[in-house]
Amino acid sequence: MKLLSTNFWLKVSASVGPSANGISSLLVAPRMCIYQCILTSRNLQSTSSGHNNNNTKKTQNTNFKETKLKVMFFGTDDFALETLKKLHTKEKLNVIRDLEVCCISNSGTSVYKYAVKNGIKTHLYPPQIDTGQFDLGVVASFGKLISSSVISKFSRGMINVHGSLLPKLRGAAPIVHAIKQGMSETGVTIMKIKPKKFDVGEMLAQERIPISPDMTRKVLTNQMATLGSQLLCDVLEDLDNYEAAAIIQDNSEATLAPAINKSIAAIDFNTQSACDIYNLWRSIEDLMKLRCRWKPTNTSIRFGCVYSPERILHLQQKLASEYPNSEPGCAVWMKYGKQGNFLCIKCCEGWIAIDKIIYGTKKTMSANDFANGFMKNNSQTESMFIKDETKL
Repeated sequence: MKLLSTNFWLKVSASVGPSANGISSLLVAPRMCIYQCILTSRNLQSTSSGHNNNNTKKTQNTNFKETKLKVMFFGTDDFALETLKKLHTKEKLNVIRDLEVCCISNSGTSVYKYAVKNGIKTHLYPPQIDTGQFDLGVVASFGKLISSSVISKFSRGMINVHGSLLPKLRGAAPIVHAIKQGMSETGVTIMKIKPKKFDVGEMLAQERIPISPDMTRKVLTNQMATLGSQLLCDVLEDLDNYEAAAIIQDNSEATLAPAINKSIAAIDFNTQSACDIYNLWRSIEDLMKLRCRWKPTNTSIRFGCVYSPERILHLQQKLASEYPNSEPGCAVWMKYGKQGNFLCIKCCEGWIAIDKIIYGTKKTMSANDFANGFMKNNSQTESMFIKDETKL
């Protein structure tokens, strides 16, 4: 069976102009699973050519069947927890026959706490289970490459709730990297788990979600967790058809979203624009603080809040005209009437405004307090933030 291209079924809505087969237009529903897109295309093609495809019609008219699967869930954090809650609900409704949980550790992750509280049996990875004891393994934000010996224990294999529009952003931190890169859209993919590599298996279903310009990682994660858990349940309720129409990923379109560490938070005003720094802040603001150093004392600085460049749009022209030769990292305290006061920092492109500053080991202070305490007696060339080269 020849599958449709990725570009076809990914589009939330699209119109196709007149073509050689006489099809004048096609609207793809906002939530159309992969196999539905394939069947829709086949049906349109067979209708335009004057032939009926009985097999296609039969499949399209088949009602959803209750799938009573024995499921083991693999997950850790809050993103995974939303999926576990949905699966637990399905078990209560007798859609899932049996549900157990596998954790990396029992040290108190969100998934482990929920399982214990709700009487769901837990296992430590790798789970000591027999082949065929469970039908399906379901993974969401597990953070560990699952071995082929574990995958083979499940008669129907394993599927994953991944937080991106695969093959884009393969890896452990797709949501962080989507925001950091300033993307306006991402999504959730339900895919088959394959051994030895992350996020390379066939795709069963996919749904898009917009990223607003000021959305933070925490907000987007919550929305995507809800979206992914519901999409997974849709797949489980008609698993045979979704699997039959699975799409192989195009590796040539793949991008990576590797796990992050503290080094990601180091700011370099010489190479990062105002938009770069703002996007970085909103991608990790609930995980770690952006950091640099205050040049006059070489003291470590962390920023608790970074304003959107749009917040000081009214100041950009004034800053450019009054400080035309300022170097990246230059700090200026700007008073602008009713618009407010801002601590602005020159970037390689544009200016960024910051607040909630942690100076060394001191308590968090406002930008106003920092300006009064550390900038008054310094010249413009001295009032500089520089990159923190400390290895953490």
